[in-house]
Amino acid sequence: MSEEVRYWDRVGAYVSRSFAEEYIERSQETGITGEYLEDELEEYAQITTVSPATLRREVEEIFSQPFKAVELPKETQALMDALEMERNKVNIVKAYKAEGLSTEEAKEKYTQTMNEMVGEALGIQVDDTQESEDASNEEE
Repeated sequence: MSEEVRYWDRVGAYVSRSFAEEYIERSQETGITGEYLEDELEEYAQITTVSPATLRREVEEIFSQPFKAVELPKETQALMDALEMERNKVNIVKAYKAEGLSTEEAKEKYTQTMNEMVGEALGIQVDDTQESEDASNEEE
């Protein structure tokens, strides 16, 4: 990496200073505030936001320390793996075709593999029903 990074627990990933500053700026712009219904209590609860000053202090703190490798949270690692797989989609599909699959079969295998990986990370069963319906509608 050309830019120095540190692990920022708040975002669950390694960040550069420039990314951290952009994150702080965007969090100011969105300004998410308000209430949400807490079902168990059957009343509204206030959303507490973090001030930009607090975020900047966090960034200064992590960048004042030497780089330390950390194990990414399972969800973050799964996202990174999915992004890497998507970046290599063409090569992966070509590899499946080299195994003797048709183009359509290779694409389906890629989608199935991606769905299984994401489903495992989220602890859910990913259903291909919507994709099957979309494919059927395209054929009509």
